[in-house]
Amino acid sequence: MRGYFADELLLMLPLAESPGVCLRGEVLGAHQGPLAVALTDELARTDVIILDLTGVSFVSNSVLQTLTLFACRLSPPQCLLVKAGAELGLGERGDAYGWDQIATLSLIEA
Repeated sequence: MRGYFADELLLMLPLAESPGVCLRGEVLGAHQGPLAVALTDELARTDVIILDLTGVSFVSNSVLQTLTLFACRLSPPQCLLVKAGAELGLGERGDAYGWDQIATLSLIEA
């Protein structure tokens, strides 16, 4: 990842302990571009990309769609591993986008 991204709603940083991206705040449709760039940058470094959403209070449906498209373009052993709080409801919301059928996408809800 090329460092960090920040605006009034979102802070996006590389993970310190492993390859991946950590988000804090609210993730809106306007953040799709910077998020896609960050994930693509991480893909150049590793096969397993961790997206830490545990500090996120809101994720828009358009961002879920972006994550779905990103994961669908991965080839095993590449994988997008999404970590999120249960309060975001990504299990149900992700399933609406077919996350349960995508071999290259895993969700860990805390």
